[in-house]
Amino acid sequence: MSKYYRIVFEEYDIKPSGEMQENIILEGEVSAPSSCLDFGIRHEEQMELISKAQDKILQLQASQLAFTDGSCPKCPKGLLKKHGFNTSWFYDVFSDHRVTLPRRRCNTCSHVVTNTVQGLLGQSLSGELIKFQSELGSQYSYRDSENLINRFSSKKRRINNHEKIHTTSEEVGESLSKLHQTEEDILASDLADELVIHVDGGHINTTEDGQRSFEAMAAVVYKPSAVKSNIKGTRNEIESKHCAASAMLDSQVQMKRRTIIAALKQGMTPQTKITALCDGAENCWNIIDALEPMAASIDRILDWFHLSMKIQNIALPDPTKIKLTRIKWHLWRGNVERALHRLDELIPLCSDKSAERLKKLKTYITNNATKIINYRDRQKNGRPFTSHLAESTVESLINQRCKGQQHMRWSREGLDPILQIRAAIASNDWEQNWRTVIASI
Repeated sequence: MSKYYRIVFEEYDIKPSGEMQENIILEGEVSAPSSCLDFGIRHEEQMELISKAQDKILQLQASQLAFTDGSCPKCPKGLLKKHGFNTSWFYDVFSDHRVTLPRRRCNTCSHVVTNTVQGLLGQSLSGELIKFQSELGSQYSYRDSENLINRFSSKKRRINNHEKIHTTSEEVGESLSKLHQTEEDILASDLADELVIHVDGGHINTTEDGQRSFEAMAAVVYKPSAVKSNIKGTRNEIESKHCAASAMLDSQVQMKRRTIIAALKQGMTPQTKITALCDGAENCWNIIDALEPMAASIDRILDWFHLSMKIQNIALPDPTKIKLTRIKWHLWRGNVERALHRLDELIPLCSDKSAERLKKLKTYITNNATKIINYRDRQKNGRPFTSHLAESTVESLINQRCKGQQHMRWSREGLDPILQIRAAIASNDWEQNWRTVIASI
């Protein structure tokens, strides 16, 4: 015996006895599935179901819009009266809709006011479509984002073209940047006795004439207690953090401000002790210096991850490689003078190319000597000494979106909004704030 289904949209008053209207929005025959390909309704049918149900709800909501301003915008004595209807486009996550809205005309000068969704609500896109476009635009190229959304929607939609995704991403990023203009309006619910801050940068290919690249900066702020082992216990992860990023050429004004905001969101107070991990670059330490007036103390540590990688990347023959390993052994224990002495002994034994790299390593160690600590003791005591946990976040903030395809070229103004979205998503509070951000566009 055949089975059939019918999905009905019902519109009714609050009182159960009120008049009820029903509309069939999807129906069909039920047959036994032979494989996963015919189990349930197809993707296109699902989108059709969502679209038809949303059409009904949107029209009901449109009928509830109140037009309180009855005066004519063109003449002082005129009053607006109903004058038929017009349709206006509204774009949702998976579907496009034509919404019927009342049109009004002045009884004195005959001026016609045509209402639109954008004119009444400020946007013709749903907030969740704006969120969806900006998230994808910050994660993938704009053309890839266009293809992804169209695949989810089961059809090509003009509202999801790559230029619109580009514009939406920029607007959301700029809105995020303006969300906190000052630090005084931030009050963290959980104050921190101690924070860890890692600052790093990445070079991005640029569209600017006469330049090959520019540097974008990123910072990650978290509590030591937020470092937890994952389910399998194979590696540690940061459960809660706040991130800051900037691509602007403004003497680091925005980057410093955003890093302060990230630290305040993590609970920084004048009693907070900060451990700062950087790769030794002066522009990174300058950002850390901006936090000093707002914290109890800052321990500046040359990140062991970067220091060890600089040593590891120097290729030497086996007889001299052992000596380089010994230098690393001294640095691991914080013995800078002994490491420099060993370097002076090693340099004359190497070829010109290797000697030049060793000299650069010596300069690097000398410039950061005051920030090289006993990493071995800090590891034993469970204290932070390396940025390998935060490094993956910095890598994802800058490199994954901006350097994944070598042909990409960016301007600072075009990249900065994308960095703001990526930083917000990585900061674990994007889901709480996106409505506020989009409402301010």
